[in-house]
Amino acid sequence: MLEKAPVDVILMDLNLGPEQDALAKTRDIKETYEDIRVIVISGSLDFEWAAASRAAGANGYLPKDLPVEDMMAAIRGLASPTFGTIAFNDMLTDGPRRRGAFVSLATTLTRRERQVLSELRRGRTNKEIAARLGVSTTTINKHVQQVLKKLQVRTRAQAVLAVDAQVRGRPYSGADARR
Repeated sequence: MLEKAPVDVILMDLNLGPEQDALAKTRDIKETYEDIRVIVISGSLDFEWAAASRAAGANGYLPKDLPVEDMMAAIRGLASPTFGTIAFNDMLTDGPRRRGAFVSLATTLTRRERQVLSELRRGRTNKEIAARLGVSTTTINKHVQQVLKKLQVRTRAQAVLAVDAQVRGRPYSGADARR
């Protein structure tokens, strides 16, 4: 089909169904059509699956529940030749800039802290996050405090801005908080 109707971007659902391997399909597409950008989409933002997607050659990984505007902006941006490569790689391996060095989001935050951060990015309250993850609000409060400490920010909004800045391929600065 790609021979007859070339495209710039493919949205690849991580869960294609029984006996379908989205990452193998991504690898096949990237080996044959290296100029096509592949964005893997999934029901949740999971750093392990995002890393596996990157290893398969995907140019991006997005949760399905992103607001439509954000999803469209990411897709449009990814269609440009320079978007996605730095942001996607940095988000997984580099994280927010501090004192000239990068702090790794993938290795610095625990799996649960990454889940909490993902929920923060969706604008959920601690009570909502606790209900979604099946733990107490007190536990979520502690996770949020650890996320803030590890990202070296003071507020939930700054944590979200720091991650969003990395998704856009640029370091977070305090000026981002004033936008």
